[in-house]
Amino acid sequence: MGRKSQEAELIATVQSYLEATQRSKPGECQLDVKSVAAVLGVSRTSLYKYGLDKLIKEAQQQIAEQQMEGAGEKPPRLSNMLADLRQELKLMERRSKALVARLNLVEANAARLGIDPEELYRPLTKPVRVVSRAGQAKKPV
Repeated sequence: MGRKSQEAELIATVQSYLEATQRSKPGECQLDVKSVAAVLGVSRTSLYKYGLDKLIKEAQQQIAEQQMEGAGEKPPRLSNMLADLRQELKLMERRSKALVARLNLVEANAARLGIDPEELYRPLTKPVRVVSRAGQAKKPV
């Protein structure tokens, strides 16, 4: 009696693995050629050679369709998104109010010191660079 075909063995193991993943919980098993090859202990090129990548892709699409059908309600991360955004907005409002209060203190202190508060917002003047300072490093004596 001759040896079984490696192709037939590989197809059987891949099909049994795909059936097991469809029965398992979503997200528990990854369905792509690399992860299936790693789990089964075979080469990815063997999966491509025997056309099993198409089977894997079909199983992946079936699982995605099942998840879409079963996901009639919103996922928890989407339902909490509005509350999270509102909380972030409140935090940003507090930060901006704190910055405005700090600027008011700076202006009040400037007025107390006799500085015009409007001068605080003028851009700094550029330094005078009429004379080149190149080559004027101190030389050792």
